Formats: sequence, structure tokens, C-alpha cells
Amino acid sequence: MVPSIQRLLNNYFDKSNVQQQNFRNTVSQSIERTDGVHSNKNVEIYNPKTNKVKYNDKSISPRLQVDRNYNLTIEENKVYSVDTDYGLINYQFNNDSNSSYVQTLHYDNQISDEKRVHLEKNRQFLTHLQTFAETGRINIMYTAREASEVLEGFNRLGINTEEPFTINNKPTRYRIDPSGVIHEVDLESRGMKEKDWRKFGHDENTIFIIQGKEYKMDENGQLPLPEDYVHKHEQVQIINK
Repeated sequence: MVPSIQRLLNNYFDKSNVQQQNFRNTVSQSIERTDGVHSNKNVEIYNPKTNKVKYNDKSISPRLQVDRNYNLTIEENKVYSVDTDYGLINYQFNNDSNSSYVQTLHYDNQISDEKRVHLEKNRQFLTHLQTFAETGRINIMYTAREASEVLEGFNRLGINTEEPFTINNKPTRYRIDPSGVIHEVDLESRGMKEKDWRKFGHDENTIFIIQGKEYKMDENGQLPLPEDYVHKHEQVQIINK
């Protein structure tokens, strides 16, 4: 009887030792995988998934801003995060065969009326901006809003009153002045350089102070402005003597 009982005890402890060793191996493999030293393909890490969409998470959409070359890129059917009074809000720029429109991607159970109005006004601004980008129609930006509101909207996109900007890398350069009026830079700059100022009542005694520098007309009544001149009408002063 004693030898039989001894064999049973030996088998039990042998199995227990194997189980303990297996447990120690599993723990060791897990630690190695966490430390990044070794990777065991048989060890799986559970990553829970969720279907919840974080519309206002900046990581899921690029911010709508001019780049270092002052170009504003607006791609069709893409989501951008846009600066608002309530932080970055996502908007989708849709474009199908029938129309172009911007959709607000925002979820808030307790949205205030003030916030709702602000986000809607911003959506309308972006819709007109999309049309402006597609057609070059400057006047669309002043539909149902003041010039000061246009300036504020452009400032949020990183566009200031000093640097000309382009849209979608098209050749036309624009500039918004301090009053909120959008200008075609190259067209107006060329006009300043090619204009015969004698036809506007000026003569050789007229002094033009342009961006802090004095100019006088040449024999053709034109101003010797630099080749890279960027016209800013608020920085032009004409003195007739």
C-alpha cells in the first residue's frame, strides 16, 4: 500500500511542477513582449475596438490653415478641423455632381443656441469659401456678412493682411486688406506699375509715397516700382504740389 500511495503523490507533484513551469514561461513571455526585447507570435494582446466617432478629436482631421507658402488647400470630400470660438470643430467639404456644400460634424447633447448659431455661421462661411476656391468669385465671400467678418474668418485660417495667399496652388494671388476687402494682388500691382498717372491729373511734381518710399513718375507717367511690388492700397499716399 505504501509504494502505491507514494507513486500517486509523485505523479501529482510532477504534474503540479509542470503547470507551475508553464505558468512561469507564460509570465516571462509576456514581460519580454512588453519590454520589446522578444516577440512571441503566440501571445496576443487584446485591443478593444469602439465604433464611437470622436468628431472633435484633432488627430482625425488636418487643420484648415495656409501652409508656409501661404497656400490654402481645400480638397473635395475631405474633413478639416476649423478654428472657432468653441475650439477646433470638424467640417466636411462635400462636392458631388449636383452641388458643393459643407457639413458640420459636431455632436453635443447640450449645445447652446449661441453655439449653434456660431457654428452655422461658420459653416456658411466655409461653404462660400469652397465656392470661392472653385470659381474665383470674390463677391461670394460677402454674401450675408460684413467685410470685418470675412477678415476674422480669414485670420482663423492663418491669412493676414500683409502676405498674399493662393488657394489650391492656383496662380492667382489674393490679399485681404485691414478692412476685410479681398484683392487680386498681381492684377492691382501690375495696374500700379503700368498706369499713366498723367491721365489722372498728376505731373512731375506729384509725389507718391508707397509703402514708406517716395516715387515720382518717369517720362511715360509711370512709377518705377520694383519688380516684386505687392500693391497695398492703404499704404499709398499721393501728394500734389
